[in-house]
Amino acid sequence: VIDAAPDIAALLIGAPALKLLATSREPLRIAGEKELPIAPLSLPKPSDPPEDIAASPAVRLFVARARDVHPGFALIPDDASAVAEICRRLDGLPLAIELAAARAKVLSLPALAKRLELGLKVLTSGRRDASARQRTLRGAIAWSYDLLTEDEQTLFRRLGVFAGGWSLEAAEAVCDQGDLDLDVLDGLASLVNKSL
Repeated sequence: VIDAAPDIAALLIGAPALKLLATSREPLRIAGEKELPIAPLSLPKPSDPPEDIAASPAVRLFVARARDVHPGFALIPDDASAVAEICRRLDGLPLAIELAAARAKVLSLPALAKRLELGLKVLTSGRRDASARQRTLRGAIAWSYDLLTEDEQTLFRRLGVFAGGWSLEAAEAVCDQGDLDLDVLDGLASLVNKSL
């Protein structure tokens, strides 16, 4: 999509009433563009009763995808808190929820929630007909990382030393070792624009 930005801009100039909807992991950065970030699915609160948990968009997606692989799956009140915890651990990310729900066929919900404490290893059972980046959460992250420039990849790796965030000053002190062909501020802006 990014490579088509000049052509899209030319279309918009040539047809001022034209409206286009483009989906991309980063903005096109053309005149007239309006960004509409898509937030993760809303999550239930830990204190919500089972009926409110069941009504949450994240939990509804989990239940729908669990039924795809296990037709008899039903969200019972005793399991609602485990499903809510699974969705919270996955930050409401639809792909992650779908991959976790596929495991409901072989794992109990508490066991699935427990395995998510160990990282992404359990999120590896995507559809075979999906692209590689949609089969596993690691695949989605790797795809996004591989689209970065070499300097952006270096900056991204260096930012990995921080736990819980950082200030611009700290990022510049740690990441600017004089070997990047980009300013740390510009690199951070690019990573944000690319959802990383």
